[in-house]
Amino acid sequence: MNKRLTPFDQLCELPALMAAWKQVRASKGAAGVDRVTIAEFERELVANLTDLRQRVSEGRYYPMPARTVEIPKRSGGTRSLGILTVEDRIVQRAALEALEPLWEPAFLDCSFGFRPERNVAMAVQRVINHRAAGDAVVVDADIQDCFGSIRHEQLMSLVSARVRDKRMLALIRMWLDSGQALSPAADNDTGLFERLTGYATDSVHNAMGHLLEERSGYAAYRGYAPAYSYETEVPSVDEDALRRQARNESLKRLGRDAALFGLTYVGRARRLVSPTALALAGAAVVAGVAAPLAVKAARKHFGWDSGPVGTMQGGALSPLLCNVYLHEFDVALTRAGLRLVRYADDFVICCRTQVEAERALALAARELERLGLRLHPAKTRVTRFDEGLEFLGYRFEPFANNAVAAPVPQSASEIATALLEKSRAQLAPATARLKEKAAALKARLKSKEAKP
Repeated sequence: MNKRLTPFDQLCELPALMAAWKQVRASKGAAGVDRVTIAEFERELVANLTDLRQRVSEGRYYPMPARTVEIPKRSGGTRSLGILTVEDRIVQRAALEALEPLWEPAFLDCSFGFRPERNVAMAVQRVINHRAAGDAVVVDADIQDCFGSIRHEQLMSLVSARVRDKRMLALIRMWLDSGQALSPAADNDTGLFERLTGYATDSVHNAMGHLLEERSGYAAYRGYAPAYSYETEVPSVDEDALRRQARNESLKRLGRDAALFGLTYVGRARRLVSPTALALAGAAVVAGVAAPLAVKAARKHFGWDSGPVGTMQGGALSPLLCNVYLHEFDVALTRAGLRLVRYADDFVICCRTQVEAERALALAARELERLGLRLHPAKTRVTRFDEGLEFLGYRFEPFANNAVAAPVPQSASEIATALLEKSRAQLAPATARLKEKAAALKARLKSKEAKP
């Protein structure tokens, strides 16, 4: 009888990596921090995929940090987008194909974003159906910095409820950590000190990864593997700083582990070392153990953060992880009898009355707070269909039960360019007539000059 393959085993199949490669190539995209383009990877495609499969299956694959760029948002401002290396894109795409079937049957019907056979038009039609059924009031809401605020520990707890293979959990943990490593902190995110202290206290095995990666697979890290690759030199000041931090943490932890090992044989050591030396060594060990715990307790007490947060937008797996994280939110609101329509971090709740809508908004805020998320104050409101509603790029007509595509906001330069083009189009007929008159006048002058 054939053994059923786990998602990790499926990921390590060469046909799965080849199918993922085809999707990555079709999506195109720029090179990551290793500067390897899609065309360069394709030159030795079979050899590269075979080597990648070998490293993943043996626990020697470590993702590179994402190269971040800022892209403009439709509603204004910018969004940080992570550009992964070609290898990381391939492995993430293959992981998505293996993991998606585990969660897709469990996701609720109110969720439409980044799911197979679901799209924006279906979400808009669902809102139209709720309106036709008698809903007049709408909670129009947006989750503030949803991808950047996802708590790693809470997410991994949700993921591990369905994924038991520690190798796959290690991969997901590595992608989370490497994706966060070079993410620029927003105004409402934790600062550099908080991120470094979190790195020092919460990523012990990630920091030691470069010392152990040649000897151990993913299982050597208590189920999670190191998050950074130290094999390829990346021309980035931020990554160099992270490397130095990792080496320092590795030396500290190796020294502490050696001291703890020595204390287990304190009886034998007592015959070789004086009591004073033992006391000093014990004090040093206690300080080494207590310092990270004290920093972590201080961070929690002062509300600096609750551990590593954020999943980089731009990876194939990030939308699925977002849906996994928000599934608890969907369950809580649907159990309360609310008519929720969610597309990733944008959602509406259709209600009959103003009171019902206000209660729904309060419940949504509480459930998001449990996940470490919060509503965007400038993009969240209670409104009515007849006052106008825009959702997912569609505008719902005030007095008709339909929706039309909303006009795309334009920048000042785009508006000026459009006005200039419009003016040129309006002046084109007059300009053409002037050119015709000038040509006719020139012809008459030439004919007069030609006469004797």
